[in-house]
Amino acid sequence: MEPTALHNRVDTHESDHSHDSLSSIAPAGVQRQAGALQAIVLVFTTQLPIMGIISIVPIIPLLAQHFSGHPQVALLIPLLIAAPSLCIALLSPLAGFLADKVGRRRLLLIAVFFYALFGFAPFMLNDLLSIIASRFCLGVTEAFIMTIANTLMGDLYHGQPRKKWLAVQSAVGSVSATTLLFVSGMLGNLGWHGPFVLYLLALPVFVCLALFTWEPAPRKAEQVAATSQRFPVRAMLIIGAVTMFCAVLYYVEVLQISSVLHAVGLDSPTRIGFASGIAGIGVPIGALLFSMISSYSVRSHLLAALSLFAVGLYGMGVLPGVAWVVAAAFVAQIACGILIPALLTWSLGNLEFQHRGKGMGFWHTSFFLGQFISPFLITLLGLRLNADLRTSVSILGGVALLAAIVTAALYLKRTRPLQSI
Repeated sequence: MEPTALHNRVDTHESDHSHDSLSSIAPAGVQRQAGALQAIVLVFTTQLPIMGIISIVPIIPLLAQHFSGHPQVALLIPLLIAAPSLCIALLSPLAGFLADKVGRRRLLLIAVFFYALFGFAPFMLNDLLSIIASRFCLGVTEAFIMTIANTLMGDLYHGQPRKKWLAVQSAVGSVSATTLLFVSGMLGNLGWHGPFVLYLLALPVFVCLALFTWEPAPRKAEQVAATSQRFPVRAMLIIGAVTMFCAVLYYVEVLQISSVLHAVGLDSPTRIGFASGIAGIGVPIGALLFSMISSYSVRSHLLAALSLFAVGLYGMGVLPGVAWVVAAAFVAQIACGILIPALLTWSLGNLEFQHRGKGMGFWHTSFFLGQFISPFLITLLGLRLNADLRTSVSILGGVALLAAIVTAALYLKRTRPLQSI
């Protein structure tokens, strides 16, 4: 295999310069260089939307029980859960457009502040419709946080440092999800209001963003290109399509693992959670693997992720017993750990400064549409083929294998960049 720089435009946009040209409100020509502190702050900022879903998972039964007297509870509880993700899918392009027009940092600070406000609001509410309204408002802030935080990661870091911190972000996401699930479960013992206290964690993130980040400016090379560079429509359409397809596979394990474990005889919610946690260890391992292969082409990254998805999802569908299913899910989670930094690196590598916000908004829309499609596709396969859940999961493992074969063929061909195919 050969490094990305020889085959993909992704690395032609990521120079080997070790210094990032960043400006603040200082006089023109004064530059600031981002270090580990800024990256860590941004990594933790990207964990806030994860809390949007994870924090309420343990209290879903409590919410359904508490509001059981509402005539539309069967419809409204799922809406309460899905509201933030729906807003991210619909509003991320707007967030990216505004970030390119008016600046990144100010919008991000506003979004994080109101995230804490709207996220904590249900702690003081007792009306289901009011809580759902606050969840939609929370989703609006999450669309801005997800889009702008990753845009800033692309602004402040280039080349290998960018790839390294995107891998760290993926690994931290898995650990924070597990930690938040445990803590929200503990707070849920205090009642359904309890986990909403977690949203106040956004306030120290807000302070760190205010103290340790700045509004970036384009690097000199990007300034020269700014007047003539158009938004890479064709490249981003291809990246968006690949992202949506991969997100469908990504969320099969994430959304179906509990049901698959139940289907093979694991009935205890505690044991299901423990088994899922073991499988989740694969994500940081996948992120580590990505950091090891990050100098190679995007085809290599996708081939690795799709091959692992094929093994993991097919194994979840056909292997007997809990231990083997957990092992297969672990493999699928390794693929998840590789996939996110790979797709983000690919996308950011095709976006110049003046289009980076719009591009990240489009990418997040593509990814969350894949999240939306994934469970419906599993259901559709079951209905059309008269198949059970495990069979549907194994079929998507076969789809991942076909995608891996196509990717391998493109990798071997190497006649044109992947974005041009």
